[in-house]
Amino acid sequence: MESRADLHVHSRYSDRPSEWVLRRIGAPESFVSPRDLHASARRQGMEFVTITDHNSIRGALEIADLPGTFLSSEVTSYFPDDGCKVHILVFGLSEVQFEAIQEVRQDIRVLRDYLVDQRLAHSVAHPTFAVNNRLTVAHIEQLLVLFNTFEALNGTRQARANRLVEVLLAHLTPELLAEMAAVQALTPTGAEPWRKALTGGSDDHSGCYVASAHTLTPPAASVTEFLEHLRAGRHAPAGQSGTAVRFAHSLYHIAYSYYRDRLASGRGGHSKLIEALLQRLTHTPPPAPESFPFLRSLKRTLLRPLQASRLSPVEERLAREFSGLLAPPRPGAVPQPASAASDKAFAMACRLSHGVGYHFLQTFATHLGNASLLESLQSLAALAPVGLAIAPYLTAYATQHKDDRLMTDLEQRFAPLAADLLPTRKAWITDTFDDVNGVAMTVRRLTETARQQGRDLTVLTCLEKPPVPAPEWLMNFTPVGMLSMPEYPSQQLAFPPFLEVVEYLERGQFTEVIISTPGPLGLTGLAAARLLGLRTAGIYHTDFPEYVRVMTDDDDLAQLAGRFMWWFYGQMDMVFVPSEWYRQELRDNGLDQKPIEVLPRGVDTALFRPERRDPEFLHQFGGNGHFKFLYAGRVSPEKNLGTLVDAFDDLRRGGCPAELVIVGDGPLLPELRARCAGRADVVFTGFLRGEALASAYASADAFVFPSTSDTFGNVVLEAQACGLPAIVSNQGGPQEIVREHRSGMIVDMATARPLRDAMAALYADADLRQAMGERALANARERSWPRILESFWQASGKGARR
Repeated sequence: MESRADLHVHSRYSDRPSEWVLRRIGAPESFVSPRDLHASARRQGMEFVTITDHNSIRGALEIADLPGTFLSSEVTSYFPDDGCKVHILVFGLSEVQFEAIQEVRQDIRVLRDYLVDQRLAHSVAHPTFAVNNRLTVAHIEQLLVLFNTFEALNGTRQARANRLVEVLLAHLTPELLAEMAAVQALTPTGAEPWRKALTGGSDDHSGCYVASAHTLTPPAASVTEFLEHLRAGRHAPAGQSGTAVRFAHSLYHIAYSYYRDRLASGRGGHSKLIEALLQRLTHTPPPAPESFPFLRSLKRTLLRPLQASRLSPVEERLAREFSGLLAPPRPGAVPQPASAASDKAFAMACRLSHGVGYHFLQTFATHLGNASLLESLQSLAALAPVGLAIAPYLTAYATQHKDDRLMTDLEQRFAPLAADLLPTRKAWITDTFDDVNGVAMTVRRLTETARQQGRDLTVLTCLEKPPVPAPEWLMNFTPVGMLSMPEYPSQQLAFPPFLEVVEYLERGQFTEVIISTPGPLGLTGLAAARLLGLRTAGIYHTDFPEYVRVMTDDDDLAQLAGRFMWWFYGQMDMVFVPSEWYRQELRDNGLDQKPIEVLPRGVDTALFRPERRDPEFLHQFGGNGHFKFLYAGRVSPEKNLGTLVDAFDDLRRGGCPAELVIVGDGPLLPELRARCAGRADVVFTGFLRGEALASAYASADAFVFPSTSDTFGNVVLEAQACGLPAIVSNQGGPQEIVREHRSGMIVDMATARPLRDAMAALYADADLRQAMGERALANARERSWPRILESFWQASGKGARR
């Protein structure tokens, strides 16, 4: 049977934390006693036990009298040219050797020579972790030449980092190592220095995950024999990589131990509420039973004012949450495994942060709507404990992924290995999925096409009622709550569960986030991508500033929306727009240094085609068989439908026996129906989809789309696929569909007269209609979804990570 040891673990003698949150509160890296650590390792099946405190052997000395132990340390060394820090694990050293290492560790090359000369087993710890943010690919190449043993499985670091080290070391060749040695002007050691040995260690600081990663050797009857296996490279890593959730749970444990230590020593002020919160989050039994009466008293204290309704809505929510946290554990309860405890702590942090955050946003919006800004700001103070719940997770995600850019550089440096290291996985985030609009249609069609081609693309959305059955490529997050859009109460926005989105993206090892909408989920996706170091590509689907201007008739509000949009898309690594018009729009508004690619839309020519023409189809809605102008799309103010009806009325007054067919639904429909009540020449079909929509297009004679704010105009392309010439605005994206193939007419939609003249021209000239219709059909047939996907997939992958 193999022998095993956790070769990277810390006790209370590691007292200089690198995590920001621990430094800010003055806490050390660990509170675990060496003897507790030894007992934990033995329970986890470790025959041999060591402690690798930072530049210290005090922890290892405290257990030196126990069986199966040996002295070790995690030594901080430096590249002398630039001060880049590197951690080297050294095993089986004596006190004399430890003192000697302190003299030579300032220069990593001198340290390497000393370790080799003394035949001390050693390993480069977490090779892709930039300890002081100075590590580069060149440094790692030097490490590959200097050292022959590396920690390839660190139980605290994310799976991508461990996999990168493992694959890189497995693919080293004599030629590649010789090349790096020549470039770095270094001399490797050993007969076959390209064959690297790998170790594993938990890198645990909290006592929660001791031996979660460890090292296996052939059977060893003694410490001496075990160390000889290490020196000879007869070993391999085993166990699990870390996650941010587990790392955050470790931070909670350290923070709780620190807080309890301060209480025991009587140093500084304290909060029983915070103590109880930390205790529940870490699932740690309370220090002593006598604290229970106080907790029950504190619970009553919290609930009494709540019952008396003296708290603000936000404070009531916090009191209810915390009163549940303060319930003491049942007597005799068995401590939970660390993995289960970390999952429960994560669920609790999600519930606190998401629920209270949503409630605060509602309250803030209400006060703001009532011009009570001061009351809104006062409620901020109640959110402080929520910060306590989520700060370790934000710290953990940021720490776990702070070196992703370095790992990307490594993948590019060793390009032939890149496919093995991290396959491309794209997450497409959208606030709208089941709505009837161009955004939802584009997301669905491109994702379906990608999946048909075997490409890894997953859609993330946040719906109260997801489709049933849901496609296997859809990940829906249950909304924390729903928010109404100002000035548009029928339009609901979902408040997404931020931490759950981040956890899903990390666990899924996605490489890129594509964001379609600047709503709550889009903002969540952007923040998550920044935490995880992922590439971001934004898609500018909707002209929101113009949309806001039309909906509110408020130019100042439209300008505010515009500044938000330019900021939002300015955070992306690259941006897609559906037309040249909007590429120039974004450049004019400060995104001129940003990669901006035109991504046109596709059309399903098997569904939308001239053969679906049926002269009787529109009669069911009241059509009279005359020449038919057709509009399709959302029936709402921003589509400029008032101008269309004005132009049609003018056309009819001129004696033209035409008919206007309006296909769609929306908030403006009742008003338009009332305006056209009793008329046989204006037909409303309501919402149509699929074959019915295709038949409506094909059964008309010309398409009219008066919108001045559409970034593309999917319906224009669908109509053209059915052979219809189109009349569109000279503003926005639809004009480019028409201009490219001269498949319609482009007019100024600011007033009704130019639109009336264009409609009259198309009505009067059958040859013009036929020529434009043929060119429209040719245009649509060039816009296949597979072709659109290919350009999109390749372009989005070029966006550089920040």
